Amino acid sequence: MDNNARKRFYRLVFIALIMVSWELTARLGIFDQNLFPSMTSVIRRLIELITKESLLIKTAYSISLVLLSMIASLVVSTVLIILGRKFVWMGTNIELVNSVASPLPGIAILPLVILWLGVRQEAMFFIMIHATLWPMWRQLSLGADRLHNRYKRFEKAFGLSPLKRFYHIYCLGITDDLLAAMSVSWSRGWRALISVEMIFGIVGAQTGLGWMIYERRMYMDTEGLYAGLIMIAFCGVLFESLIFKKRNLRRTT
Repeated sequence: MDNNARKRFYRLVFIALIMVSWELTARLGIFDQNLFPSMTSVIRRLIELITKESLLIKTAYSISLVLLSMIASLVVSTVLIILGRKFVWMGTNIELVNSVASPLPGIAILPLVILWLGVRQEAMFFIMIHATLWPMWRQLSLGADRLHNRYKRFEKAFGLSPLKRFYHIYCLGITDDLLAAMSVSWSRGWRALISVEMIFGIVGAQTGLGWMIYERRMYMDTEGLYAGLIMIAFCGVLFESLIFKKRNLRRTT
């Protein structure tokens, strides 16, 4: 059994132990059934939500919002890095803005965003970009600095044009940093989206996982609430295992 197969086996065993422990605890009646339903009833409710209440569509909608905000953040981060390297004063001020904005959670600025933009999709998208932009910019900026320090003599010696320098050195050399930036941005954006959806409620014609979980709580559908949380956890594991799997974070000097 190779290393990857062993890791998958350990994970499956761990998940199975959690499910069995959950089921035994529920059947022993230690907690009220309405607060701690059995795992079988949660899985049954999860299947019902998927087949009858468009849970997959809500999940796809939430994922699309996070991915869209990550793409926008990647574009903005690239522009900020280019401007920051071209103009020293701008790079210094971008650092200052990052140190101020990065620690602010999206929920903290949500009242101000609602005041500016109202309860609309534009406001939700603004919060999502705020959550994904700063970790994306920070990781890519560190990668660009690393590549510049490594290849600055090479750039001067061969007199590369800005376009060739940008593509052959930075675009091809920053892959590891890009995967790391996407991983962090995904996790922060995913958490922000679920929180904002639970507060915003219905924005537009479609709703996501956050509002679905909030609805389950209002209707005292505990099995559905746990099923929504399982779907969120599944999406996190899926993206980390497939898209961000085995990212190489080696650093060179």
